[in-house]
Amino acid sequence: MLELSRIRPIAEGGNRLVFVHPEDPSRCVKVAHPNVSLAAKRARKGLKGKLKPASAFDDNAEEWQVMQQLQATIATISQHVPHCDGFAETDLGPGLVSGLVRSADNTVALPLKQRLWEDGYTSALQNAVDELAAFWVDNAVPSRKLILHNVVVQQRKESARLWVIDGIGSSDLLPFARWSRTLRRQKAARKIADMRVRIDLLMKTRAEGGDPGRHGFMNTGLEGKAD
Repeated sequence: MLELSRIRPIAEGGNRLVFVHPEDPSRCVKVAHPNVSLAAKRARKGLKGKLKPASAFDDNAEEWQVMQQLQATIATISQHVPHCDGFAETDLGPGLVSGLVRSADNTVALPLKQRLWEDGYTSALQNAVDELAAFWVDNAVPSRKLILHNVVVQQRKESARLWVIDGIGSSDLLPFARWSRTLRRQKAARKIADMRVRIDLLMKTRAEGGDPGRHGFMNTGLEGKAD
């Protein structure tokens, strides 16, 4: 059993905590947030939630199911989505184990939101966004909104690569888009367009000296180094 309770998470979302794997610094472990129940998540969805059982709102179970499908059907998915290994027992409940994206200096890749806020929309980030956009649409990757803190930036010596670490899979109640590749590509293009709008809004907030909000900034200094 992996002991996570004595480790500070490197990231905290609305529904999950993310830890560096205590036995393998190249992997991470996602566990359900102890303060968020499946029933509460179901209630937040309103009418949409009433049409599904509470178990349908288990983020780890959903991600594992989706990743098995994507890893089997899109040969190149691991270029922009970390490989998912399945479940491991932890002292905080079932943990989903995935690849942990690290930059060239072996530090954990920071969220796109954090990179944009700290460095601005550099040419390297613009190129990385264009590369992800082309990949996402060409492969018709199904996803929910590409929120900026669900995308991380792998810094290389002279470039960057974006990785989507959460929000994979369809959010449609009746996912008709999965039946047609043309519809899937159109849907993927809309997600990319929405991400670009989010980038523009964040950069406007930054330029005006506004507040970016608390979500989307990783706990640095806790990630360690890979061997």
